[in-house]
Amino acid sequence: MSLSDIATPSGGLADGLAYAQGPALDESGFILPSEYPNSFAASTPDKTAIVFGPHSWTYAQLDRGCNAAVTLLADYGVGPGGRFAYIGKNNDLFFLMLIGTMRAGAVMVPVNWRNTAPETRYVLEDGAVSLVLCDAEFLPLIEQADRAGLPRIVVDAEGADGLRARIDAAAPAPRQPLDPHAPCLQLYTSGTTGRPKGVVTSQYAFGIHRHIENRSGYFADWGDDEILLSPLPSFHIGGMSWVCTALVRGATVHVIADTSPATILDNCLAHGITRTFIVPTLVRGLIGEMDARGVRVPTLRGIHYGAASMDPALLERSVDRIGCRFLQYYGMTEISGTMSILGPDQHDASKPALLRSVGRPLPGFAIAIRGPDGALLPIDTPGEIWVKGPSLLIAYWNKPEATAEALIEGWYRSGDGGRLDRNGFLFLTDRIKDMIVSGGENVYPAEVEAVLRDHPAILDCAVFGLPHPKWGEGVTAALELRPGHAVEADDVIAFARLSLAAYKIPRRIEVGVQLPRTASGKVQRAAIRKYFIEQAD
Repeated sequence: MSLSDIATPSGGLADGLAYAQGPALDESGFILPSEYPNSFAASTPDKTAIVFGPHSWTYAQLDRGCNAAVTLLADYGVGPGGRFAYIGKNNDLFFLMLIGTMRAGAVMVPVNWRNTAPETRYVLEDGAVSLVLCDAEFLPLIEQADRAGLPRIVVDAEGADGLRARIDAAAPAPRQPLDPHAPCLQLYTSGTTGRPKGVVTSQYAFGIHRHIENRSGYFADWGDDEILLSPLPSFHIGGMSWVCTALVRGATVHVIADTSPATILDNCLAHGITRTFIVPTLVRGLIGEMDARGVRVPTLRGIHYGAASMDPALLERSVDRIGCRFLQYYGMTEISGTMSILGPDQHDASKPALLRSVGRPLPGFAIAIRGPDGALLPIDTPGEIWVKGPSLLIAYWNKPEATAEALIEGWYRSGDGGRLDRNGFLFLTDRIKDMIVSGGENVYPAEVEAVLRDHPAILDCAVFGLPHPKWGEGVTAALELRPGHAVEADDVIAFARLSLAAYKIPRRIEVGVQLPRTASGKVQRAAIRKYFIEQAD
C-alpha cells in the first residue's frame, strides 16, 4: 500500500480527520541506554542503581559490571552482531546483560519463561542464537527445546559457574564505538498466524522513549530521591523499560521476581518506594492487601500502569486507599515502548469517559486512524491505529512480507482498533487483530486455535476474550466437534497445556458449538464473541 495519494494534513483534527500530532521532539541531552551507568558513575558513583534482594549495584559498580558482561559474551563468541537468548525470572543481572549487549554491539533475545518447550524451541531456532543464559529451574525446559546443544550459562548457579560470579571475575572490556541504530534486542510477539514474530529493535529506538518521557511534561513532579519498584516481567518491553526509566535519571530501582500484591506491598513499605509500574489487576490486588493489613504506603507518589484502562470505580478506590497519582501508557513492542500517555491530571474520576482513553501522542509521535484503504477517517470514527515516530522496529526477523505489510512509508500499522476524539485523545475499540489482553499478557487467538485444532475431537474452534473481573479478559474457546466425537473441557485444557503457556490456555471452554461462518467458510470470531457477551447480559 502507498500513501502517496492520501493526504495527511498537519492539522488533521482541526480538519475533522483523525490525525493527532504530539509536540516536536527535542533530542538535546539524549543519552543512549549503554551510557546510563557511566553517566551517573561520573557524578554519583556511590548512589545505588539496582537492588535485587540482597544484591545491589552502585552506579560505579554497574558501569564496571556491564563492561564485564561484554567480556563474558566475547568469551562465548558473542560480539558485534552476535545473538544470545535469556530465559529467566526477574533479577538484577538481566539488566547488566542488557546494557552489556548494547555495549558489545550484540543482540539479546529475551524469552518468555512461561513458554512451553515447543514455543521455546521456535524462538531459539528462529532467533539464530549461539548461547543461552537461563535460570536453573528452566534447564529441563532447555533440554527439551534445544536441539542444537547450545552452550549455556546458568544464571543463578552457585559458585564460580554462576552468572554473578562470572561477571565478578571477568575483566571489564574497553569501550568501543557502536552504531546506535544497529539491532540490540529481538523481542517475540505472539503471531496472528500461529507463529511469533521477532521484533528487531535498535538501542536508539529503545532509548529515545526514556528521553521523550523526560521531555513530555508528564514526569515534571519527579524528584532526585525517586525509588522505583519493578515487578513486571523483564522480558517484556514494559518491564525492561521501567527499570531504564530509573537508570536514565540516576534513580534507584528495586527489581522483584514475586509479583504478588503482598510482596509488592512489603517492598513498598520496606524500601520507601515512590513509584511503581503495574497492571490494573495488581492495583486491585494491592488495595485489597492494604485493606487486609490496615496500612498505607506514605512514600508512594505515583503508580504507572498499562495493558488495560483504569476502571473509574477502581480509580476512586485507588486514590482513596493508595493516595497517589496515576499515569497510563499505551504502546507496543513494535514501537519499542509508548506512543501515548494519559497523564496524572487526566485521571479524574468525575470524568469517567476520559478514563477510557489511553491518552495523547507523545513528543515526536503521530497517531492516525485509517480505513482499510489507508485513508484517514473522520474523528470519532473507529478504524485501525497507525503510528509514526522515532522508535519503530527495524524489521520482523526473517519475515520480509510481514515487515512490508506493517511498515508503510514511515508508519506502523498497529492492527489495534481505535478512534481519536476532537481533543486528540485516543480510545481503543475492538482490536483489528483480535488480540486478547489477559492479566497484562497478550494472547493471539490464532496461536491458541492452531493448537486446539490438533485435538482429535475438535473440528474447528474460535478463541476470543470475554470480560473477566480479575484478568481484564479471560481466554475463551468455543469448540465445534467432529461428528460422533465428545470431549470434556478438562481434557481440552490438559491437551492445550502440552503446547501453550499457562496464560494462553482458555479459562472457559464451550463444547459443541455450531460456529458461525462467512460465505467463504471463515469462522466469524467477532460474531461468536458478541453472542457470548449478550448471553452474559
